[in-house]
Order: sequence, then C-alpha cells, then structure tokens
Amino acid sequence: MIPQCGKLAANANVAVVGAGVGGLSFAYFLSKLRPDVNVTVVEASKRQGGWINSSKIEDKPGHAVVIEKGPRTLRGVAPGTTLIIDTLKALNQESAVFYIESQSEANRKFLLAPNDQLVQVPNSLRTFYKFISGPLGKGFGSGLLGEAFRKGPVNKISDESAHNFISRRFGNEYVSNNIFSALFHGIYAGDIKKISAKKTLGTMVELEQKQGSLIRGMIKKYMSKSDGVSEPQLPDSLKEYGNLMGRDMPDLMKLHSTLKKLPMLGLQNGLETFPESLAIALGQMSNVKILSGDASSRLSMSDGSKAEIHLESGRKLANFDHIRLTNTPGVISKMIQNKDLIRQLQKVHSNTVVLVNFYLAGEDLVDTYHSFGYLVPQSNRNEERLLGVIFDSVIEQNFKPFVKSGVPHAAVRQKGKYTKLTAMLEGHYLNEEGLAGLKEDSFYVGSVKRALSRHMGIPEEALNRGIWQVTPAKECLPQFFVGYDDWLAQLSKRFVENYGSHVSLGGMAFGKGPGVPDVVMDGFEDAAKLA
Repeated sequence: MIPQCGKLAANANVAVVGAGVGGLSFAYFLSKLRPDVNVTVVEASKRQGGWINSSKIEDKPGHAVVIEKGPRTLRGVAPGTTLIIDTLKALNQESAVFYIESQSEANRKFLLAPNDQLVQVPNSLRTFYKFISGPLGKGFGSGLLGEAFRKGPVNKISDESAHNFISRRFGNEYVSNNIFSALFHGIYAGDIKKISAKKTLGTMVELEQKQGSLIRGMIKKYMSKSDGVSEPQLPDSLKEYGNLMGRDMPDLMKLHSTLKKLPMLGLQNGLETFPESLAIALGQMSNVKILSGDASSRLSMSDGSKAEIHLESGRKLANFDHIRLTNTPGVISKMIQNKDLIRQLQKVHSNTVVLVNFYLAGEDLVDTYHSFGYLVPQSNRNEERLLGVIFDSVIEQNFKPFVKSGVPHAAVRQKGKYTKLTAMLEGHYLNEEGLAGLKEDSFYVGSVKRALSRHMGIPEEALNRGIWQVTPAKECLPQFFVGYDDWLAQLSKRFVENYGSHVSLGGMAFGKGPGVPDVVMDGFEDAAKLA
C-alpha cells in the first residue's frame, strides 16, 4: 500500500523494515529499477525470509531433511507466481522449480467430517456423490440448486462476514460450517464468522453484486468466453513487470499460460530458496545494505522532509526519503507515536499458528490417504484445536522438474519410503487466551499424535519413532475483519496526513491477498510506483 506520490529523487535513500519475502521483494525490484537509489534493509532476526522458513533436521549423522515451518507451495494461477518463477530464472535458480500436475494424487484434498472420518473433496462424479451424501455435504446440493433464485440482501451493505455471505447464497449455514470454514482455517487460521467477505471472497461478492447470483454470474462469464475465441492476455500487473524489467513479452506470456494450468509449485530445498535468492542478489548490489539482528523500535521525521529509524540497540539510521514498513499492524503500532494511528493499527489482530513437524524414515504412514492433506472445519468438535495437516512427503514424491533439459535435476525428495507432515494448530482458537495460552511443545506433540491416530488410524507406536519439532509462529497472520477494506483506505489516508509520501506499507496485512505471490506482486507494484 503506497500513497500516490512522485518518483524518488536521484540518489534517494530508502529503508525497508523487515526482510521477509515482502520486504526483500520490494527492495530487489526497487534496486533493479533504480540502481541510483540507496536501499537499507533492516531485519530484527539474524535470518532473512520472515514466515517462510525452510529448516533442516538430521535424522541420522550427515543426512539433512528439509522441513517447512511456514508456506511451502505456490498457486500456479496467481500472477505473482509468474513473477516469482521469472525472477528465479533471472537469478539462475529456475532449475530449483518443481510442480504438481492437476491429476496428481498430491492435488487431492480431504476434509475432516464431524465423525472424525476423512472425506475427499470432490474431483469426480463418484467422489461428488459420496461427498454430498455424507455429513459434510449436508445442505450443499439443495443450496447449490436454489442459489440462482436467491436474492441479495434487502438493504445494501458494504461488507459482512464470509459466513453470512455463504449462508445467504446457499440458504443454510451447513455449507459455511462444514466446507468453507475449513478453507479459512487453511488460509487464514481464522474464524469464518468474523472474517470479511469482501476482502476474502471478493470475486464471489462481485458476482452477486453484478449478476445477482454466483451461478448466473459464472454461467454468463463462461458464455462470454465461449462466444469468441480471444488471444490469451497478460494481466496488467505482469505487462508492467515485463515492460519495466525488460522481459521478452512472448516468453512471459508463455510462462504465465503454462503456470496457470498447474495447481501448485514448490522449490528444491524449500520455499525459502526464493527469499534466500533475493537476499543473495541484494547482497551483491553496491547500493544495498542488509542489517540483521537489530529490531526497529521507532520511526520518526527529522525535519519534515527526512525520516529516521531508531533501533533497539540504540543506533539511529537517518536521512531517508522513504521508509517501507512490512511488519504486521501490531508491530508497526509500537514504532510510531501518533495515538490515532496507533489505535487504528491495533484494531487488527494477528493469529498465532503452532506448527508441528513430523518426520519418519523408512515408512509411509499416510499411504491410505495420499493427498495434499486435510483441513478441519469448525463443525468438528476438534478437541486438539487442529486447523489442518499437510502431507509434505506426498507432495515431494509427486514433484516434477519445471525445466525440461538434458541436465540432471537434483532430487527434491529422498529415495525410498518416508513420512513427512506438518500439523497446524491454534489460530483463532487461541484468541481468547492470547500468547499466554501457548502450551509446552510436548502438549502439542501429544495433541497431534492423538489426532492422527483417531483420524487416520496411525499407530501411536509408529509416531513415537519419528522426529518431532514444534514452532509457534506468533501473531503471524493478520485477520481481515468485517469492514477491512474501508479500514485500510482510512489508514492509508491517515498515514499520508502524518507522513506524506515518506512511508508505505507492505506485507500480507496491506496487500491484495494472503499468499506469497500476492505479497511479492504488491512489492513489485509499489516499487514501480516509486521508481
């Protein structure tokens, strides 16, 4: 999010607070577009990558295993993914890219029914019939058949909860509680009854507003595509990227068209390969400095025209023409002095997700349910406060190299059978207790063991033989409350009133969407506005 302002002056000084993927992307693109601009990246921790965290463990001496403690895959359809893959290509890292085919077993997904049985998300007529005949399908068939005949809200509303929107369109609460709430657990770790429909279901909300119905809107969209065969077009964001970065446009179009057909992509040695590649590239630029291990404690204006950053160590960084903040709203609120802005930023709560990683060599404990994994709807009693489980070993074993060449690719997976998975817990379930409600690692390991034994019939004895790691990602996911877009517009206006064009906001809380591709695309677009 950046105010409408002029371009940076020649040899301007810019600071980027936060070396997560949003901060690194912004710094990288700005540095490429404006080599004369001096960029200083300030990061509180001693590592770069933020919430993207591809860690390594040893299951035996000399044998390292990558475990993901954050995001691990990219959506092929997202324009930001095209930007990421093209950037990796420019950094000579294209051979690290792998993909999953649409028909792959790793593209299957499951939901946990109220009876604790895993039910496959439909991907065929057979699985569709089985799904709507089961407890999770309650209200789905009738809701779908009647959707085209249901009118919109009697009184015009600017926003509502995602739960209210889905319940209105399907004529019941079952579809939201049994299906969509699970998706919101997987994406936002949030409560669907408190999250903005406009922010998270924007395309569906727009269909209702323009066509009066989701079904009618989708049919009209399909018919308009069928009426005439038009050449595929690059999104405007990618056109701007291609033009400003000097890319071959036909090649970029080909890449985007190819990626759109792929459900997901991943990187060798984990998704952190991307921010690591950006950090290495930035470290080789003479106009860029990366300062790690010292948190930014305060932002101030020196004489009305220059900005300053005060670090926790007592050091002051001064003479900045522009500062890019990529932290969560709660962290930013502690860096500024304006009480009104502080109050506005503190309206956004960020959920904490506890990630529990498991690895066992020599055995495949999820062979009955080979898939991407499963999510837990809010309709489940869920004593463990589990959000979902990702089957990393299944994903890795189905990865294929994106680049077809005669050069052998290093395997993204190890040989032989193994089990690697990541369980996600807490999220909105922890909100009433706050961080004080976090438990010991052993508590979460025990919870996941019980859940896997109950949901999948995995013997506890086998789970006891694996390696476990617990990572609390504290306040990592900003929650998009009802009215979030209006709040964001007001916040932007107030930042301009207080800081003019000297400050911009980046990261998940201030961008178009929650995914890594969205955050990276926002970083490029805002860098382009300044360049």
